[in-house]
Amino acid sequence: MRKTVKKSFNDDAWVSKHFEKLVDRFPGQFLVVVNEEPFIGSDARLLFKKARAKYPNVTPTCMPIPRKKDFLSIL
Repeated sequence: MRKTVKKSFNDDAWVSKHFEKLVDRFPGQFLVVVNEEPFIGSDARLLFKKARAKYPNVTPTCMPIPRKKDFLSIL
């Protein structure tokens, strides 16, 4: 029997709302968000495992947190 896995669309809104703070406080780290709960660190695979263990039926939102200089390189 297959498990139903949901995606929390509020997580995308959470990332947008907190994006500047994340770039200021955690540049170069990874972010995994589930049900508006952030998991932040340097090992994306570990963060994903922690998030899935806590919320097994929700697909996490995952992304690297850019550094400020990353924005300058695209201009």
